[in-house]
Amino acid sequence: MRDQDKSKDQLIDELNESRQRIAALEKQIGDAGKPQRSERNEFSTSIQFIGDFGLVDAKGLDLSDGGIGFEIEEDIPFDMEFEYKGQIHQHRANLIWMRRLPNGNSRFGFQFVETSPSGLLWLYRELKDPAEKRDD
Repeated sequence: MRDQDKSKDQLIDELNESRQRIAALEKQIGDAGKPQRSERNEFSTSIQFIGDFGLVDAKGLDLSDGGIGFEIEEDIPFDMEFEYKGQIHQHRANLIWMRRLPNGNSRFGFQFVETSPSGLLWLYRELKDPAEKRDD
């Protein structure tokens, strides 16, 4: 029977049954079906990162007088280095989100990948301001 031909009571019964089935499925899946977010540990340190990519092909989505929206199919890899608890950490990571903050700053989210850094971090040191190099 088509939904249009059912009475209000029949539709309500079907809705309640569907809700019960969904609840039962969610209970079976439990936490396994929910994405797990790693524990966050706040810290403040200087992070140097350099993009390890060449020409990126993208698909334009929208255009306005103020900017453009686009989408890419590939990861945008970076190498990064920072100090945490007195130790230098070097990681390879993919950019997974970015947001412009009301104060004009930008915030980025990277996901570490199991691959070793590409070795481009030396380039960051070479590009540092000569005055900063003397402090090293």
